[in-house]
Amino acid sequence: MRIAIFLAVSLAATASYASWGDCSNSAPRSAALPLAGATRIVVVGRAGSLKVSGRAGATEVRATGTACASNRRELADIQLRATRSGGEIRIEAVVPEASMSFWGERKLDFEVSLPANVPVKVVDGSGELTIENTAALDVDDGSGGLTIRHVNGNLSVVDGSGSMTIEDVTGNVRIHDGSGSIEVHKVTGSVTLNDGSGSVDVADVGGDFIVETKGSGHVSYERVRGKVDVPRRH
Repeated sequence: MRIAIFLAVSLAATASYASWGDCSNSAPRSAALPLAGATRIVVVGRAGSLKVSGRAGATEVRATGTACASNRRELADIQLRATRSGGEIRIEAVVPEASMSFWGERKLDFEVSLPANVPVKVVDGSGELTIENTAALDVDDGSGGLTIRHVNGNLSVVDGSGSMTIEDVTGNVRIHDGSGSIEVHKVTGSVTLNDGSGSVDVADVGGDFIVETKGSGHVSYERVRGKVDVPRRH
């Protein structure tokens, strides 16, 4: 009897663990708004991958993606939402937090297409994040790999953890990073960095390269036209 009970409990635990990492229920999601004089676009991601791409001549902001959840009852709660407030357009992923009733995976992988000449702010929770071909850009990222390419304006990044690659920025770059490797290439302006841990590689900077704070990990740089200020190791 004890053996039978043990086997039943073990099987139930195994099934529960499998469903926790399972994302077998999925559905397409989309949201869009016309640009119509908007002066700022905000994109908010939660769990899941996110890609933001600027397009020359675009007249709308459009998001498309796939919601998925371990539990079918939670799938309907995972949505893409588009709203406008004054001159700001906001695209937001709605992903419910885990509850005591339902454990398992829930995420929303999506892509956003937007005009390349409107300033953008991206706030992301976890998962891979790729941003390319935008105007001035402000990024607040939690965890996961981050890739930013072709920014026409200043770039500000606050990042928790994960690798970061930045390439081709026509303004200044300011980075506050927790942990993970950082690569920055081809910046017209200056690069200012505050970093906790991880390697830093910087190249082809038209202005200054200033490291205000640095924890562990090496810092390398080349082809910096302006001043270089990197804290000495003690």
